[in-house]
Amino acid sequence: MKIILSILSVLLLACTAPKTEILTGILSEAEFANMLKEVHLAEAAFERTKSKGLKNAKNTLANSYQSIYKKHDISASTFSKSLDYYAKNPEKLEETYTDVLEQLTDERSTLNQQETN
Repeated sequence: MKIILSILSVLLLACTAPKTEILTGILSEAEFANMLKEVHLAEAAFERTKSKGLKNAKNTLANSYQSIYKKHDISASTFSKSLDYYAKNPEKLEETYTDVLEQLTDERSTLNQQETN
């Protein structure tokens, strides 16, 4: 009987979902979502302006990246490390992009309301 209980205990413990903890130096989902939104907006601006001068657009994009990192008080390597982490955890990345889309939708609604007033 003890053997059966021991085997059952081991099987139950083996079937629990592994805990995924955010590593040190990785941005939280909320911080990462805010940064992703700003990065994508900067890249969209780059795409709009690159036809007017690629070198100037690249410089503006690089300055935008530095401004975003400074605003959030992180380094480019921290952002890159966080991006790698979330890319390896697709469920978390999907949740993060859902947050980004919600933020952009809210901002667009706000802008549309301001235009109509």
